[in-house]
Amino acid sequence: MKEWALDADNEGFRIRFHACGDGAVRLGLDIFEEAQKANGVRDSRHTIEHIEVIHPEDINRFSELGIIASMQPEHMAAAEKFKDNDYLVRLGKKREHLTWPIRTLQDRGARMAFGTDFPVVGLEPMTEIYRAVTRVHNDGNPAGGWNPNEKITLAEALRNYTLGSAYGGFCENELGTLEKGKLADVIVLDRNLFDVPVEEIRETKVKLTVMDGKVVFEDEGKGKPN
Repeated sequence: MKEWALDADNEGFRIRFHACGDGAVRLGLDIFEEAQKANGVRDSRHTIEHIEVIHPEDINRFSELGIIASMQPEHMAAAEKFKDNDYLVRLGKKREHLTWPIRTLQDRGARMAFGTDFPVVGLEPMTEIYRAVTRVHNDGNPAGGWNPNEKITLAEALRNYTLGSAYGGFCENELGTLEKGKLADVIVLDRNLFDVPVEEIRETKVKLTVMDGKVVFEDEGKGKPN
């Protein structure tokens, strides 16, 4: 892996490692650090996917090395019921507090990007946003959210899903925010996410989709969006 990564980095490729455990995350960071030493520091936007748990000593390395933390909040609730959560058994109490450490990485300056990891979990971004904000399973447990200190705000979740992902693909000047000069990639929802209870986030439907200024989808079943 190290040899392949150093060669790819030297050729200017962007590298994405999938790493779930803290040992795998450290291996990925070590390899990226070696690439910088061997080939020099550049705006590579190398990425580690998942980061389901991390060792405390590796948290700051994401921002220090400029590595993007690409995470999929829905994975934390892969089990329908919290009591069936495999992380609790496999990781134990010592590591549990840094399982899906979204807030911790974000607060330590890591560049964040959200995705779905479809087809491992569903494609619906609203479910992922709901999970990042609440950190509860489908049974509503645990009360207050699992590792509630790792919850993020709705605005932060939306940013990670839009500008964060655009940055990861070197597209932040064309995509990710609504502003003059960017491609008009826009969706209109059937409700204001900031004005409804968090439980309704998952029920939100898209009424209109615009890509590059062209309407590509419109739900005409329940009237026009306002």
